[in-house]
Amino acid sequence: MRLGLPSAYIKQPRKTKFARSTKLPALMYLSHAEQPEAQLSYSHIVKVSSLLPPTVCNRNSTRVPSKASLEVVSRYGPCSYINKGKAKTLNYSEILLKDRARAKYIQSRLFKLKHSGSDDDLLKQKDYFTVGTKPDISAGASIEFYITASLGTPGQRVNLLLDTGSDITFTQCTPCVDCFKQKTPLFDPSKSSSFSVVPCRSSACLSDFEPVCNKANQCIYNQSYGSGNSSGVVATEKLTIINRRSGTFVKYPYIFGCGRNNSVDSGGLGGATGIIGLDRFPASFISQTSQKYFSYCFPSSYSSPGYISFGKTDDDKQYKFVKFTPIPTSPKESEFYDIILTGMAVAGEKLPVAGSEYSKSGGVIDSGTTITSLPPSVYAALRSAFCKKMSNYKMLKPGSNADCDTCYDFSKYDEVVIPKISIFFKGGVELELDVKGILFVYGKDLSQACLAFQAGSGEPSLVLGNFQLRGIEVHHDLVGQRVGFGPGGCS
Repeated sequence: MRLGLPSAYIKQPRKTKFARSTKLPALMYLSHAEQPEAQLSYSHIVKVSSLLPPTVCNRNSTRVPSKASLEVVSRYGPCSYINKGKAKTLNYSEILLKDRARAKYIQSRLFKLKHSGSDDDLLKQKDYFTVGTKPDISAGASIEFYITASLGTPGQRVNLLLDTGSDITFTQCTPCVDCFKQKTPLFDPSKSSSFSVVPCRSSACLSDFEPVCNKANQCIYNQSYGSGNSSGVVATEKLTIINRRSGTFVKYPYIFGCGRNNSVDSGGLGGATGIIGLDRFPASFISQTSQKYFSYCFPSSYSSPGYISFGKTDDDKQYKFVKFTPIPTSPKESEFYDIILTGMAVAGEKLPVAGSEYSKSGGVIDSGTTITSLPPSVYAALRSAFCKKMSNYKMLKPGSNADCDTCYDFSKYDEVVIPKISIFFKGGVELELDVKGILFVYGKDLSQACLAFQAGSGEPSLVLGNFQLRGIEVHHDLVGQRVGFGPGGCS
């Protein structure tokens, strides 16, 4: 099953004095009619300016699939209410650091799930995750996309980052002992008539929170995110999500964390007020609202919004082209959306890597991770194959951004030829990446465009991040125990 996504085909190098005296890839001198068909079918021919972050929001480019869909916005892009319509320059060195801290957070939670919790196991966990691998508290969280909702009666606006790797929904509350910066006022429980703190022995004091009791017999949560944490009281409140197309969704009582001591990120969550958890555990939004199916599409360009849809529509045609891969089951079900990769290909050629290399450490799909990490042997093979296909371009030597070892200077070109990359999943599903899921550009020019993958470590070392899913519709079917990919409407 091959899921192909459209790409733009543009030709001719820039005719500057420098370009005429610089050796360009031979393919660039050919017209489309003259280019070998095989090369075209396995390559993206890209106008390099399209790789730069946009500065103007275009909401008309997104085709929202149903009335039940909510707008999803990148906290970096010009469509962000948080940024007041101004694009924010991405710091990929910081994002890569955050992604590594994020991977440790996922590994820690999986470790807890797989072990019984004996003293020996807890000691192993402490040793494994602190000796030489403890994330820097400044790394923060790399979660990027958010929705806008309201809490309370009357409602107070909250901007919540979407996280398929978390269960609890939390937002910062007053009175606050230690809170990060956000763009809107803190949620004030004293101004809401529907706010109620959860007692310790209540059924709403869910085990997901790893709760403890304070002296006032209140349920207290303490949620770790690998590079910081959020703690406060567990409470119930009225959650309201307003959709201009379909009306208003209300959930009451909704169990959430009223955060009063938060160090998730020394720089905050990019102006957001908290996180909405979308994993498979009881405290998540998915479980609390009994949503057994949801899908989302993160935009391939920051110039447009994406969307998230809860529930299935009655239109079966919408799912005709969705290709599903099963979520693996185990004696102890994971809270994450686990996946099994079976292979990868560059320009139509499978990587020379044994299938066991993809699956032996496990893998998850995680909206809270930006850049996909691969098992070291897989990353090495991917990098080698990509460099081979890009041999007509000069590869930069690692400099100050040493974390990126596969970068090119495209500043002297108008167009470049980029090999297509496909990822294969159990069930025969082939996912062909959008070109913007292959390369990212440092800064505001094209002097450093880098391969958007990195080598992972630990278990799982394979974490499929949101950068590789841009412009692709991702489906989560909890009843069918599967994850699907379809042609997106947010490219």
